[in-house]
Amino acid sequence: MEEFKVTIDQFEGPLDLMLHLIKEKELDIFDLDVNVLTDEYISYLNAMNDLHLEVASEYLVELAELIEYKSRKLLPQQTEDDPDTYEEDPKDRLVRRLLEYQQFKEVTNTLEQMYEDRQELLGKPLSEESEQWSDQNQEPAHYEGNPYELMRAMMRVMRRMQLSRPIETKFTRKEISMEDRELEIRARLDHLPENFRFEQLLEDVHDLPMFIATFLAVLDLARLHTLVFTVNDQDEIWFSRGAGLA
Repeated sequence: MEEFKVTIDQFEGPLDLMLHLIKEKELDIFDLDVNVLTDEYISYLNAMNDLHLEVASEYLVELAELIEYKSRKLLPQQTEDDPDTYEEDPKDRLVRRLLEYQQFKEVTNTLEQMYEDRQELLGKPLSEESEQWSDQNQEPAHYEGNPYELMRAMMRVMRRMQLSRPIETKFTRKEISMEDRELEIRARLDHLPENFRFEQLLEDVHDLPMFIATFLAVLDLARLHTLVFTVNDQDEIWFSRGAGLA
C-alpha cells in the first residue's frame, strides 16, 4: 500500500479531508464521483493507525453518510408524486457543503491576513488584566496574552458551530459592518454577566457574513482592552470587561 505522508491531525475536519482527496485525485467537485471519493475516504481512514477518538467520531459520521449514498445507488430509485415530500439529493447536498466549506477556508485565510494587516497599523499588546482575571476565575483556564490565540480559538468555535453548513430556519440576511457590530456588542455588555462565553455573542448570528463581522469586532474590542479573554482546557473562550470599556 502506498505510504500516506499526512495524518488526520493535519485536517480541520472531514470536509477538509474530502477537499484534499478531491484535489489529490483530480476529481471534479461540480460533477463529483461520490463512489470514488468514498473509496478514497475509506482508504485514508484505514491507513490511520492512531485515531484520536474525539476526532475520529466526526470523520466516521461523514463516512456513514457517504456509505449510505453508495447504498442508495444500488437500490431501485423511487419517484415521489407529492412535491411536499421532496428531499435534496445526497450528492447535491455533499457538493454544496464542500463548496461552502471551501469558501469558509478562503474566508478564514482572508480573516487572518486582514488581522495581520490591521495589527501592523494598530497593534498594541493586550493588558495584563486578563491574567489577573484568570487568577481570580474559578474555571481552570490559561491566558495567552496574544490576540492570535483568541483568533485561533474563535475559528475553532466557528468550526464547532458548523456555520459553513446552511441554516435551516428562515431569516432575513442582515448585512453589517465590523464597526456597527462592535457598537452592538458594546451595547449588549450591559445585559451580560461579568464573565461570559463567546457563544453568548453569537446568539443572533445566522450566517457566515455575520460571524465574520462579529469575529473582527471581538478582536478589535480585545485590542482596545474593552474585552479581556481566557481560553480554558475545554477550548471555551471566556470574556470579561476590561479597562478600555467606556
